[in-house]
Amino acid sequence: MPDELPGKVRAGALNLRQIEVFHAIMITGSLSAAGRLLHVTQPAISRVLASIEYRLGYTLFERFKGRLHPTKEARKLFEQVESIQAGVDRLNELAVGMALHGGGSISVVSSPSFAEWLIPHATSKFVARHPNVRVRYRPLGMDALLPQVLLGHADLAISTFRPEHPNLITQDLACGRIVCVLPTGHRLAREAVIDAAMVAQELLVGYVENTPLRDALAPFWKPLGREVEPAIEVRSAQTACSFVRSGVGVALVDSYGLAPGHGLVVRRIEPAIDLSVHITHSRVEPPSSMAKAFLAQFSRVVKAELPEMERAILDR
Repeated sequence: MPDELPGKVRAGALNLRQIEVFHAIMITGSLSAAGRLLHVTQPAISRVLASIEYRLGYTLFERFKGRLHPTKEARKLFEQVESIQAGVDRLNELAVGMALHGGGSISVVSSPSFAEWLIPHATSKFVARHPNVRVRYRPLGMDALLPQVLLGHADLAISTFRPEHPNLITQDLACGRIVCVLPTGHRLAREAVIDAAMVAQELLVGYVENTPLRDALAPFWKPLGREVEPAIEVRSAQTACSFVRSGVGVALVDSYGLAPGHGLVVRRIEPAIDLSVHITHSRVEPPSSMAKAFLAQFSRVVKAELPEMERAILDR
């Protein structure tokens, strides 16, 4: 028997809002993250959780060292809640689609790099073919991409690193690479290839710990025998490029966010590090026909134009 909350009695079934909040807490692992996901305050999430536990009559989360740990009962409920949430999301998509006279809508999230030109370019081609479809797009950090898909708020997630979750299906689309970006006129601009020893002598704009790009750079530092600590820490390649463009240091970034006219000198690195494009969708709720059409258009752009763009940038 689960531990009953003292002084509480079972008062009835959960409503859809309570189910949504419970789902968000389970997906994100914290009250504050669930609040951000649902665009409400942490106290509001706490109040709803309290009402859920009141109605059920038992505790759903244990609090240990400042973190929430779901009870056995919570994990069992979560198995059923996922399918309920997916059904609500399907209903909402249907309602929006009818409001748009059958055009429907799709929601796409991605790593910030793809916001520079790949997704805007693919979207322009997609809306030309499907003018009645509404496209909702948001660039997000890696830690926010998975909850968006798992909660059914996004049809597709496009990322530079492979998400790992049993309820997600991911496919690799193409390969980009990590490159070194330098300010115009930098002394290393005369080099065709940049290695770790060269970067170690420069002011490095790098990434905070436990970010995918910082982890991906481990093979680059291996010949040096140590990782070079960044003088300036940022969270995204786009921010790193902004610093370098202003003449502050050098950076190692993924090639997806670079396009002609970016105002930087770009060089290959040694050893080379490839980065695939990962396309992710829910295993519980497969993509709609319009989401598949967007993915097909994005795939055509990546396969046909990304290699040409990289050659143009790196061969200058």
